[in-house]
Amino acid sequence: MIKRLFFLFVLANVLLSCAKSNDISQEDFDMKTWKADPMACNGERAKLEDDFLAVKDKLIGTSITDIRKVLGKPDRVDLDNRSTKQYVYFIHSGGQCEGKTGENGKSYKVFFDALELVKEVTPIL
Repeated sequence: MIKRLFFLFVLANVLLSCAKSNDISQEDFDMKTWKADPMACNGERAKLEDDFLAVKDKLIGTSITDIRKVLGKPDRVDLDNRSTKQYVYFIHSGGQCEGKTGENGKSYKVFFDALELVKEVTPIL
């Protein structure tokens, strides 16, 4: 019983240590303004696009929890055929906004691996 608990403890530590720490600060990226503009309908995220592009590579390898701390709740969650999550964050307003028609605004997709660590951040074209 003790060996089994010890094994589970070691396994949990190994899995948790795979994620790199989030070193993005409020000074690097205005998380509060980003989170206050869900779906990018107020135009605030468009002003932050250059800052987002500057920190997006720092997101690679971070956990799903850290992504939510930095970018907030995703605007949309997609699942691929292997049931791994993909978070979508809109940058520009468009058809996704209430009262607007046409194509959705520019967005970025955050791809996660099976351990829910970020493996890629790419624009949706």
